[in-house]
Amino acid sequence: MREPRELPSDLQNTVFTRADLRSLELHEDRVRRRDIRCLAHGFHVSAATQRTSLQDALALARALPDCWISHATAARLYGWEPPRRLGESETIHLTQPRESNRRIRRPEVISHRQSAVLDDQFRLEGARVASPARTWLDLAAALQEVELVCFGDHLVRSPYPKFEGRRTPYTTSDELRATLAQVIRVPGRARALAALLSVRVGADSGAETRLRLALVRAGLPEPALQVPLHADDPRSRCADLGYPGLKIAIQSEGASHFTPEQAMADQRRDNAFLAAGWIVLRFNARDHAEGFVSATRQVHGAITHRRD
Repeated sequence: MREPRELPSDLQNTVFTRADLRSLELHEDRVRRRDIRCLAHGFHVSAATQRTSLQDALALARALPDCWISHATAARLYGWEPPRRLGESETIHLTQPRESNRRIRRPEVISHRQSAVLDDQFRLEGARVASPARTWLDLAAALQEVELVCFGDHLVRSPYPKFEGRRTPYTTSDELRATLAQVIRVPGRARALAALLSVRVGADSGAETRLRLALVRAGLPEPALQVPLHADDPRSRCADLGYPGLKIAIQSEGASHFTPEQAMADQRRDNAFLAAGWIVLRFNARDHAEGFVSATRQVHGAITHRRD
């Protein structure tokens, strides 16, 4: 089979339609060639360009200016990976105004309808995206309360500019509360209201959030987050969670903590706490997998020891 003629540079990194082909004096049947991929009904991209589903979502939202990226796709744009049961990462969620007659026909695209409220939307790379607070509410009907707290904690946490390229959180607890106050009859609103009571600033991972919630469910005092060794030193080493009044430091160790370099840094951090008379407890993925049953028991033992 003859190789198709290379697409003009104007079309190689953007979404285009049959009309765009005609404007460049190309036959519209060019979209049937193997070097072009259908993004959604009537919209195409070059198959030669390596693209992620998030790039496709942004391109499609730019091509459909009355639509906006929402639900699990918006959550991924904000750096949070939704549970797999909400769909594969290749799925694109787009929301249209409730009065729209457009039908987006494509297996990879899930279309939603909603009243368009500009305060509920952001602009990202020229595309409309549901705001972080609205995305949190949009997912409330599909997430369990614990998952909703994890997502909320992710959105309100203070970022690390050196690694994340931003200085402000995606949203705040006040903005989440204001979004809930603007709507009444939205699926999942009651669950979101309940989850909001447990959203806190300071959790750097879902595992930290789940550990904190497990301790509270077990009847233990709610731990503080990002507990500094020296409260008067803004550059002090911090424990992920803990009880500073009892000198108990709790660390939640994800996969990144088991590299040789990070393990050495963690050892120096823990030694500093131990040398200052703190109890240091470290938990990992196995503790997470068992629902923090052993972790809860050990934290309870440390609190009892300190109080005796």
